[in-house]
Amino acid sequence: MQLLKRFAVTILGAGLLVVGVALMVLPGPGILLIVAGLAVLATEYVWARKLLGRAKDRAEEAQRAAVASPLRTAGSFVFAAGMVIVGVLMLLIDDLAWPVLDSTLDSFWSPITGSIIIVTGLILVTTTVLTLRMERGEQTTYTS
Repeated sequence: MQLLKRFAVTILGAGLLVVGVALMVLPGPGILLIVAGLAVLATEYVWARKLLGRAKDRAEEAQRAAVASPLRTAGSFVFAAGMVIVGVLMLLIDDLAWPVLDSTLDSFWSPITGSIIIVTGLILVTTTVLTLRMERGEQTTYTS
């Protein structure tokens, strides 16, 4: 039974890692899937636990850097808003005439890509707000 669990964890974790790496160049939350893959693998493998710890430390550093100044914070919100706007446009407009690379860009312009970009923008807003609250010493989780 333990061997079966280890096999399932390995397959699921590796799958999440592969899809996450692919989404680093394709539209989508690649980093989230990479972290999820490492989290799954960390339940069975020490190397994944160590790598996940380092990834968590780097992510926290990046979050702090993103809200280190009002200009960076505003940039994060503007970028997230831009992502949501582009995503909504992808949902609403079926075909767009591109001045260059029309066939290449048309292959990415779809409601599925738009939905993924919207979700990614909302994740960016959420992590930025939570990081701001954390840096101010405010509570970021609620328990009853």
